[in-house]
Amino acid sequence: MATTASAPHRVPDGSIHKTWNRKNPAVMTIMPGDTVVFNAPDASNGEITRASVTADMATIDYRRLDPLMGPVYVEGVRPGDALKIEVIDLKPLEWGWTALLPNFGLLSDEIRDPYLKIWELDRGFIEMPSGARFDLRPMIGCIGVAPGVDGDYASITPTNAAGNLDCRYLGVGSTLVVPVFNEGALLSATDGHAIQGDGEICGTGIECRMEMTLRVDVIRDAQLPAPEVWARGGFEETGGYRIFTGVGPDLMEAARESVRHCIQPLARALEVDEIEAYAMTGLIADLRILEVVDVPNWVVGCMLPRRLFE
Repeated sequence: MATTASAPHRVPDGSIHKTWNRKNPAVMTIMPGDTVVFNAPDASNGEITRASVTADMATIDYRRLDPLMGPVYVEGVRPGDALKIEVIDLKPLEWGWTALLPNFGLLSDEIRDPYLKIWELDRGFIEMPSGARFDLRPMIGCIGVAPGVDGDYASITPTNAAGNLDCRYLGVGSTLVVPVFNEGALLSATDGHAIQGDGEICGTGIECRMEMTLRVDVIRDAQLPAPEVWARGGFEETGGYRIFTGVGPDLMEAARESVRHCIQPLARALEVDEIEAYAMTGLIADLRILEVVDVPNWVVGCMLPRRLFE
């Protein structure tokens, strides 16, 4: 007899919290394999509206930025496991914005003028003043689990518990795999982007409200050292990437960490020793800065063709 899939769980709209904290109470419980929907606010948490203008940037309250939704408790998940979060669907809602915020962005010490542009998102693409068009490529900017130590941690800062990775490859068909540090993982998400380039150079992509539909599962005893993104979505000729991340306050060390994290899995996939696998990274790996503005930590990805692992 055929079975009917259960309806997705929906995270309550009012479940907003500003920091990662493993003592934040869960707003709901789901089972591994369940689907959950986050109707996430934009990164300004409503401070920027369709009617906003550049002058409004001077009154932005930074304490309200990047509001998290959740956390969601995943039954039976424990420290040492990894949470596997498959992106089923992303729906940018109506409109979005791009801004230069005070003291934020790679060149914020040089370019201090504020800027705001409102984008309509109903056509599936954006158009530059020159007429050049770019298809929307919706992605999740900030998603992760509670850290393994007590205290409040800013939602804007990425860590090895993921969070604000701002990885543009985390779109529909891709999967985030993140280490678990607490019972139930305590999953939260926010920060939908309609489109963003590698690095999020100026500090924003097109920020927008977004309905995020995710399937959540568990990999038992994964002992994962850092988040990974298993990327789909038509990137290059590879059929997607397996992205090994390095996260930290030193960009060079983050790059080194991302390569370290790929060597053992690559050796297994190629059926070679780790010395040879490291040598092969010079041939087939792409090293990219995924996020370079969310102080104090930066994110580097060592990107390998996903087909190697399948």
